[in-house]
Amino acid sequence: MYRHEKTQENTTALEGIIQGFVEDPSSIFQKEMRKVAEEMKDLPFYRKGIDCYCPKFVLFENQWIGTVVTPWMLSIVILPGKDQEWELREVGDKLSVQLPYKTFTFTVSCLENIPQYLSCSLHSPIDPAMTNTQAAQLAQDCLRMILSMPTKATTFDPDRRNLFRAIVK
Repeated sequence: MYRHEKTQENTTALEGIIQGFVEDPSSIFQKEMRKVAEEMKDLPFYRKGIDCYCPKFVLFENQWIGTVVTPWMLSIVILPGKDQEWELREVGDKLSVQLPYKTFTFTVSCLENIPQYLSCSLHSPIDPAMTNTQAAQLAQDCLRMILSMPTKATTFDPDRRNLFRAIVK
């Protein structure tokens, strides 16, 4: 997301393969985003009252799905899960991923200690009126939402009989 050069060799990137994380990588990801925050703190869209925060990631179809809120954005992230091996991709490539809520378009991204992950921006920049507590709650709510099945609202039929049935129920 923030480094757009080719991925350098890393202990987890062997011969073009990205190895999965055995345990929840949310704390590692949060630590990496705090390093990025230091580099971005002088930019005009940086919100000084918002901390980098990742709720615990969820293992979904053997991939770690999470959200991250930073002083400049809210994103969905996907990292490989236990026993997963991702092919090394070009940073900046786009992939569509179907999650329970809907299909999202992700960008191949990398950080210093995370050779590759997928990111999808949900909101950028962060609302100036948002508090740190609200931002953390938003990250948790968004993670829950993207992993939830959408519900369809029934369309209203103005026919009088349908209206009467709706009132009687």
